[in-house]
Amino acid sequence: MAVMDLVLRPATEADRNTAHRLLTAQLIEHRLPADPDGVAHGIDLALAPHSPAWLWLGQREGRTVAIFLANEVVSVERGGLVLWVEELYVVPEARRSGIARALLARVCQHARQRGVRAIELEVVPTQQAALALYRALEFEQVHRTRMSLSL
Repeated sequence: MAVMDLVLRPATEADRNTAHRLLTAQLIEHRLPADPDGVAHGIDLALAPHSPAWLWLGQREGRTVAIFLANEVVSVERGGLVLWVEELYVVPEARRSGIARALLARVCQHARQRGVRAIELEVVPTQQAALALYRALEFEQVHRTRMSLSL
């Protein structure tokens, strides 16, 4: 199957179960907590009217094979909006077929049209394929330490 057969579109209320399944699979794959209620609440927030979230699906032959979740944030460092990529997941059987590359190309195009100044994300060092993809797309490594405080 060619990447041309890929349909990328914003998720809708009707996609809630599919989004939940894919986001949960991503968390489990990365050995992160996959609290069903937490995932559902995140999807609720992403689908809410006026949400800063971009929740998109990638489909091939009517089957969802990828999910993308990002949020627009204001950045004084970048002098405008930045898109923070929270999740980018391609189902294992569809990997290494250009889906993530096509999805990111579409995201970049849409972001430029909206005046977004940068796209930022993080990668776990063990995700070698993801690192290679982001480097190929000219993402630059930012030397910072990410910290988090659970509330």
